[in-house]
Amino acid sequence: MIASLRLLLLDRRVHPAHYVLRAWPVAIVPTLAIATVASIVAQLVGADHLFDQSQWGNLFEMSTGMLLVQIILVAPILETLLMAPLLALLVRVLPRRRYAVLGSALVWAILHSLSAPIWGVCIFWTFVVFSTAFLVWREVSLWHALGVTASIHALNNAFAGLGLAFS
Repeated sequence: MIASLRLLLLDRRVHPAHYVLRAWPVAIVPTLAIATVASIVAQLVGADHLFDQSQWGNLFEMSTGMLLVQIILVAPILETLLMAPLLALLVRVLPRRRYAVLGSALVWAILHSLSAPIWGVCIFWTFVVFSTAFLVWREVSLWHALGVTASIHALNNAFAGLGLAFS
C-alpha cells in the first residue's frame, strides 16, 4: 500500500491536472481519518479546547465568500510560495529528499498549530503530500511545482473551507 502511494506521488509522467486529481485523495483521506481520531481522543480525554475555533481570531467574522477566497485561493498560493525556499534549503542541508519532505511537513504542522494546537497534528500528512508533489514537479519546472502543489492544496482547503463556511 505504501509503495503504491509512493509510486503514485512520484510519477510525474502524467498530465499535471491528472496528478492533482489523483494526489488530492492521497492528501485528504488520511488527513480526515487523523482529524476524526484526534477529535474523538480529544473528546474522550476532555481536551475539546484543542479544536476551539475561537483561537482562530476573527477568521469566522468575515463573509462566507471572503472566507472561501482566503482559504481556497490565498492560503494555498501563499503557503506554496513560502514552501519553495524552505524545501530548497532542506534539500541542500539534509542527506535525503524524504527527510526534506518530513522536515517541511513538520515546520508547516508547527506553524498551523499556532492557530489551533491540534491543527498541526491533523495536517502533517497533508503537507507530506504537498512537499512531495512540490519536489517531484520542481524537476520539471518551478511553475509546475507551484501550480501542482497549490492546486492540490486548494482542493484540500476547498473541502475543509466549505465545511467551515456552512457549519
